[in-house]
Amino acid sequence: MSSTVEEVAGATEATPVARLRGVHIGFGAPGRERPVVRGVELDLVPGRVTALVGESGSGKSLTTLALMGLLPGGARVSAGSVEIDGHDTAGFTDAQWRRLRGPKIAMVFQDPMAALNPSFTVGWQVAETFRRHQGVSHRTARARTIELMRTVGIPDAEHKYHSYPHEFSGGMRQRAMIAMALALEPEVLLADEPTTALDVTVQAQILRLLTTRQAEARMAMLLVSHDLGVVARVAQHVAVMYAGRIVEAGTLDEVYTTPAHPYTRGLLDAMPDPGRPGRLVPIEGQPPAPGHLPAGCAFAPRCRFATEVCRTDDPATLPVPGRGTSTGHVAACHHSARILGTEPEARS
Repeated sequence: MSSTVEEVAGATEATPVARLRGVHIGFGAPGRERPVVRGVELDLVPGRVTALVGESGSGKSLTTLALMGLLPGGARVSAGSVEIDGHDTAGFTDAQWRRLRGPKIAMVFQDPMAALNPSFTVGWQVAETFRRHQGVSHRTARARTIELMRTVGIPDAEHKYHSYPHEFSGGMRQRAMIAMALALEPEVLLADEPTTALDVTVQAQILRLLTTRQAEARMAMLLVSHDLGVVARVAQHVAVMYAGRIVEAGTLDEVYTTPAHPYTRGLLDAMPDPGRPGRLVPIEGQPPAPGHLPAGCAFAPRCRFATEVCRTDDPATLPVPGRGTSTGHVAACHHSARILGTEPEARS
């Protein structure tokens, strides 16, 4: 579902309900962390879909899990702040996080089979959300769950309430995960590669469901994806991540039509475009291993624009040249002006 210019403009002016400020995430003992996420700045605004894109291993999922307070063992936010509703979550107890998850912030995971408990029926697991957070009776929780299952497109919801996860197809499992995430009408919805394992037809259905519900409730939504085609269909704002750092961010139109970072250009050139038939252009080389970054710009070894300064100095994130400071289009590249001088054709 697309948004009008007025809706997007209104969302841009709204106060973020969740935000990351200079967030660093590392593995290891304090003071000796292996950095995996570096200085991430991100605002999640009511009514807006923000996409976080990049190759596998770039730090997208860790960034998302930090917003949920669900970092894996050994990982920690070593600097910066994760803020929800203006409150820094540093030092939050497990009980405080449990109160936030569901009513305030919820997540649709990439692999629903890993997120759903195989020992309980799907209906019981969704209903548990209502029972735990709202203290309603089993009967009321069951009724609300069945209605919610119908809403997300699960057929024969009364019968499917008693089915186990392995009895659902991949698309139905993902719908069940969406039902669980939406049960308490959260203000922030995180979707981590929610359609990766689904065929194209089911993928389109799931994306339509997510964006329709997001728009109706004016939720702030973060879509994590490596698929720029998917992002182009649903997002209004895009943040491009490479080697744990956001290297470019701006509106969908800015990032897709006037990319100011060579990595963004590389991702776009590698994306099929019916308007530009021909051989796709891959990005040469491989991203660095997490925690083992080269000196200077992490993308320099793969970049055809790289010069000596790129191999020695990590670039700051600055407003894109020629755009002033008001648009919010930023990039971390020494040669953004040069890249914009060879601007690619506009993409829809």
